[in-house]
Amino acid sequence: MQVSETHDVEVQHLLHQLLQLARSQSPLPCVCLRAVKTHQVKRFEAEVATFSFPLQGTFSYRENGDWVTVHPGEMLVVPNARSLDIEYAPCKDSGEFVALSLSLAEEQLEAARLLLADPAQQDIGDVVAVSVGDLLAPLKRWVKAMTGGIRPLSLHAMVEVVLMLYAMGCRGLLRARDPGLAMKIRRMVAKDPAHLWHAAEIEQQLGFSGATLRRRLAAESTSLRAIIIEARVAEALRLLMSSDLPVKTVAGRVGYSSVTSFSRQFSDRYGIEPSGFR
Repeated sequence: MQVSETHDVEVQHLLHQLLQLARSQSPLPCVCLRAVKTHQVKRFEAEVATFSFPLQGTFSYRENGDWVTVHPGEMLVVPNARSLDIEYAPCKDSGEFVALSLSLAEEQLEAARLLLADPAQQDIGDVVAVSVGDLLAPLKRWVKAMTGGIRPLSLHAMVEVVLMLYAMGCRGLLRARDPGLAMKIRRMVAKDPAHLWHAAEIEQQLGFSGATLRRRLAAESTSLRAIIIEARVAEALRLLMSSDLPVKTVAGRVGYSSVTSFSRQFSDRYGIEPSGFR
């Protein structure tokens, strides 16, 4: 068998393993996305560097210009926090969209910076799609570690992926940026979206007065109410895409007693009713 043929067989085997991982019932430190209809989501907030693998169907994104489609066999690289329009489209043969999405931990990115002895990058870099065949060895190790539940080795394998992407020109991955105040609050709320968050509690946790908090958030063109809503509906989007939970249950898990209110705010944010995901 020719070298290229062997490589192609290994890529197909890797994609099969990734699909099995996505369909497994084991808890994973990544998100499995599923859909049976085409969904378009406006202004999806990627908060950290993210890798996504479409395994059945296609994943499309738009940041500034035209739509770009990512196919099975490719990995979408979002190098750092940004807002994207995204679309999931099911496979015509199976009628299903399946993908794995992984958010990189800051510890992994810092390990890559230390290994490269490279100063933090300033350029945010572009969102790109790369062939999984170009990252075959570390991705095979990552899948093996994930399947075996060996977290340290899975983290190590993804650091190697980051190093290889850096060598390929994806240097925005190593851009170090202190998260703004809005991002800090959004992460706080996202940890417990069903909690009844009050301004006084957040002010106390952050050590700010009410006036200072409002002024700092105004400088970031947002408000506390907007951040809380955004964090809740973002978690709802994740639940809708990665579980079979009814809309009413999802609403309750992210802090809404009224499905109508939840649906309205979800639709205002993403341009689609949450029931559309069902």
